[in-house]
Amino acid sequence: MKAKISTRFSVFLLGMILVIVIGTLWFLQPYPSPTKEIHNVLLISIDTCRADYLSCYGYPRKITPNVDAFAAEGTLFENTISPVPITLPAHSSMLTGTIPPRHGVHDNSNYQLDRSNVTLAEMLKHRGFTTGGIISAFILDSAFGIDQGFDTYNDRFQEERRTAGDISERIGAEASRFALNWLGQHKNENFFLFLHYFDPHGDYVPPEPFASQFAHNPYAGEIAYTDHCIGLVLNKLKELGLYDSTLIIITGDHGEMLGEHGELSHLYFIYQSAIKVPLIFRLPGQRKAKRIRGLVGIVDIVPTVCGLLGIEAPQHVQGQDLSGCLLAENLPDRDRHIYCESLFATRYNAGALLGMVTNHFKYIQTTRPELYDLLKDPHETNNLINEQPHQARILRDRLKQKLKQSVRKGRSDSKMELDAESRERLESLGYVEGAIIKDFDFDQTRDDPKDLIDFHNLNLRVPALVFQKMYEEAKVSAEKLIRQRPDCQFGYGHLAEIAKNQEDYSTAAVYLNKVLELNPNDAKTHNNLGALLELQTRLDDAISHYRIALQIDPDRPDVHNNLGNALVRLGNPDKTITLLTEATQLNPNIAQTHYILARELNSKGRTEEALTHFEETLRIRPNWQKPLNSLAWILATHSQDNIRNPAEAIRLAERACELTNQKDAGFLDTLAAAYAAAGRFDDAVATAEKAVQLTASGDNKQRHDTIKSRLQLYKAHQPYHR
Repeated sequence: MKAKISTRFSVFLLGMILVIVIGTLWFLQPYPSPTKEIHNVLLISIDTCRADYLSCYGYPRKITPNVDAFAAEGTLFENTISPVPITLPAHSSMLTGTIPPRHGVHDNSNYQLDRSNVTLAEMLKHRGFTTGGIISAFILDSAFGIDQGFDTYNDRFQEERRTAGDISERIGAEASRFALNWLGQHKNENFFLFLHYFDPHGDYVPPEPFASQFAHNPYAGEIAYTDHCIGLVLNKLKELGLYDSTLIIITGDHGEMLGEHGELSHLYFIYQSAIKVPLIFRLPGQRKAKRIRGLVGIVDIVPTVCGLLGIEAPQHVQGQDLSGCLLAENLPDRDRHIYCESLFATRYNAGALLGMVTNHFKYIQTTRPELYDLLKDPHETNNLINEQPHQARILRDRLKQKLKQSVRKGRSDSKMELDAESRERLESLGYVEGAIIKDFDFDQTRDDPKDLIDFHNLNLRVPALVFQKMYEEAKVSAEKLIRQRPDCQFGYGHLAEIAKNQEDYSTAAVYLNKVLELNPNDAKTHNNLGALLELQTRLDDAISHYRIALQIDPDRPDVHNNLGNALVRLGNPDKTITLLTEATQLNPNIAQTHYILARELNSKGRTEEALTHFEETLRIRPNWQKPLNSLAWILATHSQDNIRNPAEAIRLAERACELTNQKDAGFLDTLAAAYAAAGRFDDAVATAEKAVQLTASGDNKQRHDTIKSRLQLYKAHQPYHR
């Protein structure tokens, strides 16, 4: 009997030892391998998406069935923070894994992601992935540097648009259509696709049937419509057999205040409604839902993707690798502190908003600091700064430490100057231009942003009224801004813009001079005043203001460009070429500067150099008809064989004619010359005859006769060469 007991005990003991050994070996592994290998990565960003407007995050109405179904077999992070409630800097963080003080982008206006940063696209491209980006708003245009590492970057809005004539954003259906095509083209490759939807951004105008279904909450309608568009892409992955080999991430860049704390949209405050966003990962083959409550950030996306793919993240990455949360039962760091900021109010000479978020508290450093218990007070209505000064001090010190570690020292290439077209396109999206102050010194002498929210809302409203040509209402609002803050230049700037749009140039000049009284060293205003004086053909006065602007800020390519233009009109080509060359060196991504420089170089006989600038113009703005035509004309008609390129001339000229619906006689004239240069004389004759017909009833008899004379050449099977 004793022997049997001893044997049973030995077996039991051996079994326990095996369990302990196996359990220990399992525990020592960092995390198990994913069920399937990751061949592809899809990152979907929903612009202006509050987490609590997705049904899977608790929205009471079931409005996001596709994202909900995706979350039901993925890992949903319940508490995800964006470092900034502004599109360009937030996406810069999403794609680099760094916070704004490190990557250097703090605003949409006058910033770009410079080449010192390394994006996720660059990391994956280096590992053999084909990389593609499809974006839906001008603010993520390649001109702002966010395209780094992408083999293809679709930022040209040529098809469906939200409103007629709008070239600053595309609707979700178009973004999805491009995504479906891209996936079909690259289904046999390892790929990384970044897909951006802009629809939830104001104005809220969802298409039918979502407009009718959400008539009382159009923001929710935009979210529901975007969910529909995302569903098309997820279904395409399944059709192509890629769904279970693709790591899919759905997130948002920032939220939307929707009137909370007095803010109508976003940009200004850093309360949770503006910075708390969705974040859902789905691993290949994952079928079981997981929800994680711990605090994470969109800066964690880059290191997590790297961790899942076995890639070593760059040393500068500030996010944390969450792959252990996805592959095992690991939890995010309980002592996590996540940085957030908005410097927008510094435009109004108010203080910056700098924040530190934990699982429990949020601290906001500003003129009157704020502390909130996010567990008891998720809507941040009860400021505990006086009740819990010790907690505030701890977070304030952590914030200082984070900034000390992160703020870039010395000069960087993240600042940029916008050309007039870019400014207009940003304004059409609701963004107000103006210089922010990089205030990381905890300066508490400035006005508190909380006291200026009404001023801010009104300041954003005026450009929207101007855009809608509601000039009288815009004027009333601008005058109200002046009464509220007579030392702030925005009201005068708005009045100048209103007067300019009404072609009252003398009144506009008066208001710009008022701005200069407040700030004599404002290079931007000197430049704007110069442009206004040019409209009045006061070239000498315009040139004077351009020169003053360059004395204040010699590195403004837009001013060099405008001064070059003015000198063209005065007939000073050599000086013009010098200025325009300097402008292209300062900012190589201003299409207008390359275009004017190319024209001047061509007129001076420096054709080969001119060609490079025409090509640069079209790299930046591929569908700008004038440079398309100019470059095609040179390539079709130049006397030197080494410069002529009939095939390329035909391609460019056909595109210019297509963009103008075959209604521009000058472009048809160029296309005819290109056909003739290629020996396609029947096409040349037919095209030239169209151009002759278009000019027959016009006032320009010389142009009509010139095209007719070239037509005779083509009929005789002779090309036209200069």
